[in-house]
Amino acid sequence: MKSTLRNYFFDRLSSREEKKVQEYICTNKESEELNDALRDLFDECLAPEGKQVRHVQWGRIALISLASAAVAALLVLIPVSYKAGMDAGEDRIASIEWVEVNVPSGQKQTVTLSDGTVLHLNSGSRLTYPAEFSGNSRTIFMDGEAFLDVAKDPDHPFIIKSQNVDVTVLGTSFNFRNFAQERMAELLLMEGSVEACVSIQDDTRTVRLRPGDKMRYNRLDGKMDIERFAPASYKAFYRDNSLHFFDMEMADIAKELSRRFNCDIVVMDEELASRRYFSIFTNNETLDQILSVMSSDGKMRVRRSGKTIYLQSK
Repeated sequence: MKSTLRNYFFDRLSSREEKKVQEYICTNKESEELNDALRDLFDECLAPEGKQVRHVQWGRIALISLASAAVAALLVLIPVSYKAGMDAGEDRIASIEWVEVNVPSGQKQTVTLSDGTVLHLNSGSRLTYPAEFSGNSRTIFMDGEAFLDVAKDPDHPFIIKSQNVDVTVLGTSFNFRNFAQERMAELLLMEGSVEACVSIQDDTRTVRLRPGDKMRYNRLDGKMDIERFAPASYKAFYRDNSLHFFDMEMADIAKELSRRFNCDIVVMDEELASRRYFSIFTNNETLDQILSVMSSDGKMRVRRSGKTIYLQSK
């Protein structure tokens, strides 16, 4: 059970499997097995390193679906109560209500956290966060892409837990992209300072970035690079629907375009899937315009069949 929930929060399940998990949560709110699995999972991630967590109560679970003309997002509210040791040796009682936001394809959403941190979420992203922060850190879970403006609070580091990459900040602006189904994770720092902890096979590597650093991690070959970029010329995706493909493989570009334009794009061969592109679109280009530019070198064929677009090497 805990393994299934872990895969759910880090977006490692298929759409059908995700739906089954959500239905299970809805129909088994009184399940002690479910409650214990969720409690253990969150304790692993939220307990201060080296501290023991002692449980006194585990709240029940509610699943709420919200839909509107502008946003159709799924929110999962997971109330948790637990007792944990403080640095001073005293116990504290923290009641945490977890909120999950899923951003549908073709849409974007802005979320403001209780500390004032603002996240601009891109299409297909999932965010799980506490309704109110408590404890020694501000921890959230994310799969996808977000531009963050983190509220400064030196006493409570802001931590993003994501597939293979955890990011710790005190207060800064940066773009973080890490979809579990994509090959590449990417972090671009605009201002401030962040620390990224990357799990590479059986090893863990921690790097500190400065403004203008771009970190890229390829989870297929375990390679991690840090390059420089110009923050002043970078336009975040939530402004003018801009797209930045920095030395990005077509396999991941196709997934990004599929989410952005809410369509199916299939890359037909591995040669094209692994081909890298450097392209920037900042004028609200249409999908046809983007594909036209990317195929202008004559090395890619674009074919439509119904609502599906097929990309193939020439």
